[in-house]
Amino acid sequence: MTGAGWRVSWLALTLSVPTALSMPTDLLAQTGGPPIEVGGLLRTGFRAEPADAADPDGFDVFDARIRVKGDVGIVFDYFLQAELDSDEGVGRLLDARARVPILPEFAISFGLFKPPFSLEALQSKRDLTFIERSQSVTAIAPGRQVGLEVGGEAMDSRLSYGVGVFNGNGRRLENDGDDFMYTARVQFNSIGSIAFYEDFVVQVGVSVGHSDDTSAGLGAGTVTGDPALQPELTSAFAGERTFWGADARLEYRGWSLTGEYVRADYDVAPAGGVGEAAEAEAYGGYVEAGYRAFGAIEGVARYDGFHPAAGENRDFLVLGVNLYPGHYAKFGVQYGIALHDSPNGPTLAGNQFIFLAQVDF
Repeated sequence: MTGAGWRVSWLALTLSVPTALSMPTDLLAQTGGPPIEVGGLLRTGFRAEPADAADPDGFDVFDARIRVKGDVGIVFDYFLQAELDSDEGVGRLLDARARVPILPEFAISFGLFKPPFSLEALQSKRDLTFIERSQSVTAIAPGRQVGLEVGGEAMDSRLSYGVGVFNGNGRRLENDGDDFMYTARVQFNSIGSIAFYEDFVVQVGVSVGHSDDTSAGLGAGTVTGDPALQPELTSAFAGERTFWGADARLEYRGWSLTGEYVRADYDVAPAGGVGEAAEAEAYGGYVEAGYRAFGAIEGVARYDGFHPAAGENRDFLVLGVNLYPGHYAKFGVQYGIALHDSPNGPTLAGNQFIFLAQVDF
């Protein structure tokens, strides 16, 4: 099937899911079977960027996803998610997670999912303020992995934590070199899971991780320039990496202020195992301020800075306006401004304009 055929078929499926699957879900509930929830995410729009940016101008499908979740009694719950790669015209599995809730404070999860690391990395794409995550999170956060996590919530959901061990090789099932990745995150929220308009909310989090690798892929933007020129720091990393981060968020009556800093230190193994390891570091973060009026229109501004493991620093100011016409829809525009003559990155570029139309159900 051609890429165009894939896109048409996927969009038709995405838009018809709520109606087509509502009857089987209801029947399962009536017959006593386990309840199943089916949903999807469609993010499409238009982009205009400089000629030397990573993506061409024109209309685009940013994300097209379908997800299924449910539970089997009190034994375990599960979450499955797949997406269509509109460029390649192929589908791929994003998440396949099973979770055993032993206590509210302690649950065990295993499968393919995001490790506990970083505030923004753990956000679903439907909840992102801008089209993509920040440069530092995109480059340093480990991304989806195959492994196991224990975690839970305490203090009326004010305190949450997660500790996990993973293959460290992305979505691939094999483990490179029989070494593992370890990550952990703890977060405190002054209100808990439910906040009201009048509440002043303070949230802070800390994340840490370590991995021994023989052929792991690092995140997009780890280097400035052509990643093929730095394979030891991009698609075939061999060595040790230690990464950590801290984040904070304040909210009050529609106002919000969010900041996050992440850093990774790399010990690059010498070619052929002869010689000393080379050291590299990457770090950066973002500070974002926003105001949402009447819960329907939001103005945001973000400083997004990143010091890559190799190449020039990349600093951007990103301005955006988001409109929320209903519970399931979002429209947004964003504009990127390069600071200090920063070179373009894989997700941000100077004079970058993007329009987003999003449906999440």
